[in-house]
Amino acid sequence: MAAIKPDMQTLHLLMRLVRDKAPVYAPQYAIGFILMALVAGSTAASAWMMRDVINRIFVERDHYAIVWIPVAIVAIFVVKGLASYFQEITLARVGNRIVAETQRQLFDHLLKMNVAFYQRFPSNDLITRITGSANAARDMLNSVALGLGRDLFTLISLIIVMITQDPIMAAIALAVAPFASVGLTRVIRRVRRVVHSEILSSANIVGTLRETAQGIGIVKSFQLEDHLRNRMNDAVGSVERMTNKVARLQARVNPIVETLGGLAIAAVVWYAAWRNLRFGETPGQFFAFITALLLAADPARRLSKLRVQLATSAVGVRMMYDLMDTPVPEAEPPGKPALVVDRGEVRFEGVTFAYNPPVDVLHDLRLVAPAGRTTALVGLSGSGKSTIFNLLQRLWVPAGGLITIDGQSVADVSLDSLRRNLALVSQDVFLFEGTVRDNIKAGMSGASDEAVVAAAKAAYADDFIRLLPRAYDTPVGELGSQISGGQRQRISLARAFLKDAPILLLDEPTSALDSEAEQMIQSALAKLQRGRTTIVIAHRLATVVNADLIHVMEAGRVVETGTHAQLLARGSRYATLYRLQFEGKAAAGDTQLQEAV
Repeated sequence: MAAIKPDMQTLHLLMRLVRDKAPVYAPQYAIGFILMALVAGSTAASAWMMRDVINRIFVERDHYAIVWIPVAIVAIFVVKGLASYFQEITLARVGNRIVAETQRQLFDHLLKMNVAFYQRFPSNDLITRITGSANAARDMLNSVALGLGRDLFTLISLIIVMITQDPIMAAIALAVAPFASVGLTRVIRRVRRVVHSEILSSANIVGTLRETAQGIGIVKSFQLEDHLRNRMNDAVGSVERMTNKVARLQARVNPIVETLGGLAIAAVVWYAAWRNLRFGETPGQFFAFITALLLAADPARRLSKLRVQLATSAVGVRMMYDLMDTPVPEAEPPGKPALVVDRGEVRFEGVTFAYNPPVDVLHDLRLVAPAGRTTALVGLSGSGKSTIFNLLQRLWVPAGGLITIDGQSVADVSLDSLRRNLALVSQDVFLFEGTVRDNIKAGMSGASDEAVVAAAKAAYADDFIRLLPRAYDTPVGELGSQISGGQRQRISLARAFLKDAPILLLDEPTSALDSEAEQMIQSALAKLQRGRTTIVIAHRLATVVNADLIHVMEAGRVVETGTHAQLLARGSRYATLYRLQFEGKAAAGDTQLQEAV
C-alpha cells in the first residue's frame, strides 16, 4: 500500500471498510439516508419558498398567500427537525455498534496471536490500536454517510433550486469549486502525517501510565517520580502540539471556502443587479437563488472538510487493518484430533529451537518425562528449562525435532485439547483483575463454588481467603496488588488443583513462601502429583531430592540424567552444583537458600 497515492490509499481503506461493514449495517444506514434526504429536501424547499414569499406577498400582495405560505414554512421545518433528530439518533447508534463490534473483533484477533507477537508489539501500542482504530472506523463511515446523505443531498437539492431559478447565475456560483479542490489537496497530505505522529504520542502516554501503575513500588523505592513526570510531560506535550497542528490545518479549510464563497456571491449579486437594471425582473427569483446559495455554504464547507476528515480517520483504520491482517500463528485447520492422555509420558526427541535465529536455545534436545512420575529440570539460568515449558504448551514452535505426549505429536493434536491437559504453576504468578473466586476459576467458569473451595483447601489457601474482607469475593486488585506474594502463589496453586490436568508444569511454586507454608504446599503438591506426570523446574533442594528423575541441562542440551543419588554418585556436573549449593547454605546458615541454577 506504500506505493499507492495518499488519496487512493484513503479510498482503498474506505472501500474495504464499506465491504466489511455493509452486510451488517446497510439497513441502518439506508434508514439514515432516507432521513437525511428529507432534511436535504426540506432545506431546498425553504429556499424555493423565498420566491413566493417575495413575489406573492410583497410584490403581488396576495391575501391567500399570507395564510398558506407561513403554514407551508412551518410544515417544512417540522419535517426537517424530526428528520434531523431521528437521523442523528440512527447514526449515533450504528456508530456505537461499529465501535463495539470492531473492538470485539480486534481483541478476538489478539487472543489468537502467539507469544512472539506480544513481544514485538508493546501493550501501549495495542491499547491505542484497539481503542483509537475502532473510533476511526466509525468516524470514517459516519463522515461518509453524513457527507453523502446530508451534505451532498442538500447541496444537490440547492443547486437544482439555483439552476431552475437562473442557470447562468448557477454557473457563476459553481465556477469556484475546482479552485477549492486544489487548495485542499496540500492540507490533506499534511494532516495525514501529523495524525500518525499524534497517535504514536498517545501510545507513549498510555505506556507511561501503565508502567507507573504497575511498577509504583519500584517508582517510589528508586524515586523515579521526576523521571516518569518528564516522560509524561514530553508525551503529553507532543500530543498537544500535534493536536494544535491538526486544528490549524483543518481550520485552513474555512478561509479557502469562505473566500471562494464570497467571490461567488459577489459575482452573482453583480450579475443579478445588472440583469435587474437591464431587464427589470421581479426580485423573487433573485432572492430564492441567493437564499439557496447562502444555504449551500454550510454543506459545501462540510464537504470540503470531508476529505480532511477521511484522511484523519484513514490513519487509524490503516492501523486497524495492519493488525487484522497479521497472520494468526495459532490458527489450525479444523478436524485435528484431540490429545488423549492415557499415561502421560512426555518426550523431546532431537528438538532444536531459537527465539532469535540463528542463536539456538535448544540444540538437539532429547529427554523423557516418565508417565506418572516427577521429573526435575536443573541447570544454570539460560540453559533452556523454561523454553521446554513454552514448547510443550505450543507457545512457541520448534525449528526441528518432535515433542510427543503418549506418542502423539503435540503439533498434530488440537491446541485446545493440548492445553486442556496441561496445568502450569509459575513462580511469576499472574492474577487477573477481579475476585479471588474469579482467579481460581480462571478458564473454568463452569466450576461450582464447592469445587473452588475444595481446590483452595488443597492449596492451603482457604484459611487466609476467609480472613479477607469479603472472603472469596474479595477483589485482588490490578496484578493481585491487594494480597501478598505468598497468597498469590497459593491462589495460583488452587487454580491448578481445580483444573485437575493429567500433566503438571511446575516452575518452583513454593519460591514465594516461607518455611512453614512451603511444607504445607509440598504436602499438597505430593497429593496433586500422585498418578500424574509432573515436570518441575527445580530451584530448591527439596524438589530435586524428591524427584523420580533429574535432567541436568547445559547450553540447551541434557548433559546428565538420573536420580538424585545416582547423579551424586557420578560426581560430575550435578554433584558440583549440589555441593556448591550445600556449601553456600552451610556458610549462610540458611536451609532455604535457592540454588544458583
